[in-house]
Amino acid sequence: MRVPAFLVRRFYVAGSLRNTDRGFQLQAQNEMGEGMIVGMPRIAVDGALIEPARITAARDGASDAVRADRITRTSPVPVRRGDRVTIHVDGPPLAAGRHELEVELVERDLGALQLAITETLAEPRAERPPAEPPTAGALDG
Repeated sequence: MRVPAFLVRRFYVAGSLRNTDRGFQLQAQNEMGEGMIVGMPRIAVDGALIEPARITAARDGASDAVRADRITRTSPVPVRRGDRVTIHVDGPPLAAGRHELEVELVERDLGALQLAITETLAEPRAERPPAEPPTAGALDG
């Protein structure tokens, strides 16, 4: 089932598409209710399919990420309302600019959910210069 754009906006965390030291990532937040992800068979960027073995998903606060090719009905990923999930793709970084993302998830009760997202790659966070150490002033006495 193709998820309507207004619902995609409720799941996808705008501005979360960014390069990492091992590829790129994006985030989703479950604002709807409890669910059980039993498959993540497809992610494509600008029409190019990504192998599920290169995709991992991790809930905020979870100690480890789950590879997309290991998410099944017998090894599902539970998601609760409010959970934020980071999807990471190992590989080359994305070029600067706008990208078309297609994500397919399989939820136990709803079946296949197809999300289409158009997003501009977030700028790298500027490194803050180290803080100047405090200077000791002369005390008048």
